[in-house]
Amino acid sequence: LDLVKNAMEFNKVWLTIALFFHFLNIVIDAYLIYRLTCSTGKKYPFKDAFKTSMVGQFFSAITPGASGGQPMQIYSMRKQGIDTGHSTSALVQKFLVYQTSITVYGAISILLKKRMFLGQVSPLAHWLSSFGSQSLVIILLFLFSFNRSITYKIIRTVFIWLEKFKLIKNVDEKISNVETQLNYFHSNNKYLYKNRKLVLEVYALTVFQLTCMFVVPYFIYRSFNLYGAKMSDMIAAQSFVTMASAFIPLPGGSGAAEGSFFAFFSMFFTESTIKSAVLLWRVMTYFLTILISAPFSGIHSRKDGKD
Repeated sequence: LDLVKNAMEFNKVWLTIALFFHFLNIVIDAYLIYRLTCSTGKKYPFKDAFKTSMVGQFFSAITPGASGGQPMQIYSMRKQGIDTGHSTSALVQKFLVYQTSITVYGAISILLKKRMFLGQVSPLAHWLSSFGSQSLVIILLFLFSFNRSITYKIIRTVFIWLEKFKLIKNVDEKISNVETQLNYFHSNNKYLYKNRKLVLEVYALTVFQLTCMFVVPYFIYRSFNLYGAKMSDMIAAQSFVTMASAFIPLPGGSGAAEGSFFAFFSMFFTESTIKSAVLLWRVMTYFLTILISAPFSGIHSRKDGKD
């Protein structure tokens, strides 16, 4: 009811800007997939990268902890003619850059804005817990990405256990295939980090992508015809919200996302607008994303157009 009442007074220009930055975030995501896949030596049209990005957006949104996004993207890319080694390399590189960037982004935000958020003790503690988890993920990803022998031993052990439980057959053949793809994967990782220009480009674009995500609440705030809050403060607050909800094992971080947003943004919105703001932000950044990415969830082959 509050949202319907406030909707009559929305500033449509600021709402349009909020939507623009949300969609710009999605376009940058697609470009990063395109850029990193092309860097592996594969020709990959941007339209295919956009489809793969939308597949990731959809399955990340509907699966616990966004766990379905990358596996479905790898499947999508395989249907488009990109082998598993190259697609895994590109997507893991992208994920590693994203995790590193968001962790550093959040750390800088808390250092610069800690006084402003000292009153938000509970959500801030949640964020710090997530910060530690993010750091652990980054360490494991670097290990997986650059230490071939440890990665191979882990995969071999998993396959042997799967064979013992009769979940797979011909384990030696499968391990041999994985080893071939693993060689592609690690050679591509080494190439990426030797190409300093590409590394700088990918990190800069990822930071810009995160900023596009984090600035959306500010434009929502302005759409309520509210003034006075600093854009930098709201960007920092949204970085906390994103980190706090990242490891909640529910689709879209449900509950934690709304709760964190309410806790951090109550200092900016009025009592009569904060609930509407939470709902509008959630509809725009989560439910709308599901709606526009759903048509891409039926993955098709580039060659035959069949599922």
